[in-house]
Amino acid sequence: MQEAVQDIGLIIFQAAVILSLILMIVGLLRPGWFLFWLKEPKPFYMFVISAVLFLVSYFGFGIKVGTPWPIAAIHAVILFSVLFLVVGLINPAWVFGRPVDRLWVIMIAAALFMGFMTLQGMYYGPKGKRRHPLPTTQGVPQPGETPAPTEPRSQPAAETSRPEGSAP
Repeated sequence: MQEAVQDIGLIIFQAAVILSLILMIVGLLRPGWFLFWLKEPKPFYMFVISAVLFLVSYFGFGIKVGTPWPIAAIHAVILFSVLFLVVGLINPAWVFGRPVDRLWVIMIAAALFMGFMTLQGMYYGPKGKRRHPLPTTQGVPQPGETPAPTEPRSQPAAETSRPEGSAP
């Protein structure tokens, strides 16, 4: 029963990802179809709505397939940066809300992509394997762990006080 529920949840998130991309394509070309109550609907509004839907649904999809949540979030933002680049190169006003130079689109998409790929590198090793946690030192107790009792140290021999200038 639980497996069927998980399969249904997976299908819902897959459908939401596909729906967000369809909503973005149609909404950018015909924003009035979805934002009919606005006097002058802008494609920028549809980009923001569909991008948020894409990020949330792809993050949920990643969680549902068993990816740890930091990796799922990083993957969602990496794919968003590619989506941002493609849409922004077609028409920069769609992603910024006003006409700007395409160089801004390239710089922001590159910063998003490289920044989150770097974050992903913290979770994966050099060959794509998940890094193992660093070994703990014996002297530092872990959270939830009680420190082991230590052996009593022997006291150093007490020195006698001698006046300055006297020979030992």
